[in-house]
Amino acid sequence: MGIRDIRDDSDREGSTVENNHRGFWLGLAAFAVAILSGGRVSAETIELTSVGSSGTINGALFQQASPQPTGTGVIDSFVRIQNRGVEQGYNTSARPVQFDEKTDPNFTRPLLLSSVPVVNINGTNYRQFLLDINEKKTDPGKFLSLDQLQIFQANRGDLNNFPNLGTKIYDLDAGGDHSILLDYSLNHGSGSGDMFAYIPDSLFDPSLSNVYLFSQFGSDPNARADAGFEEWAVLEGGGGTPPVNEVPAPATLVFAAVGSGLGLLGRAVRGSRNKPATCQA
Repeated sequence: MGIRDIRDDSDREGSTVENNHRGFWLGLAAFAVAILSGGRVSAETIELTSVGSSGTINGALFQQASPQPTGTGVIDSFVRIQNRGVEQGYNTSARPVQFDEKTDPNFTRPLLLSSVPVVNINGTNYRQFLLDINEKKTDPGKFLSLDQLQIFQANRGDLNNFPNLGTKIYDLDAGGDHSILLDYSLNHGSGSGDMFAYIPDSLFDPSLSNVYLFSQFGSDPNARADAGFEEWAVLEGGGGTPPVNEVPAPATLVFAAVGSGLGLLGRAVRGSRNKPATCQA
């Protein structure tokens, strides 16, 4: 082997080592970004069928809710929906209602933006909504799919012509057909709460006073609506800014971020260990 061949192999080896080192640092950077971003990972379909499970779709965080204390002064219901099979509806003061909303004005009514709590999760502010479902305790009736979730804002609370409910600020199905699977058996029954939806506060326009939340359930043939009403509410006493409380990042999301970062690190380290042997003259 000539001198030029040795030099060429040496250059290739140096390039390989440099690339492996670059991969290592890229992996380390990805790991750091995942941790600093609060461990949030994206998903197209979320199964909230185990205690504490969570995930994100289009920037919003959805988390299986531990049982919440209920009653006057604790939760503030703003829409109740009930039908067999597929059900849908939104909050408004308008009557007659457009879809499957209950008509009691105490539970299907306008919602002011100032009444929606702001919480902080790892440095990001979210508006917090509580979903309480009412299905059966046993298979397969315990499952319910949330198939559509759209949030609008306007300066009046009596609109009743979906989808013309003002300015749309969030859509679960933006970019694809997304859904969330819920399990009624994880909690203690009606009124205990089943899911928190955290919508980024940055999406909301403070100049628009009213919030409309449209949701549809039961499109999944294995997760139909077949019992009581579904109810959206907010926790009392939590509206406005600054954030009312700090919420830790869900553990499932942190573990996913850690796993992703460590996987990249491991790949870089393995590449460095497996570099080609040096050619001898």
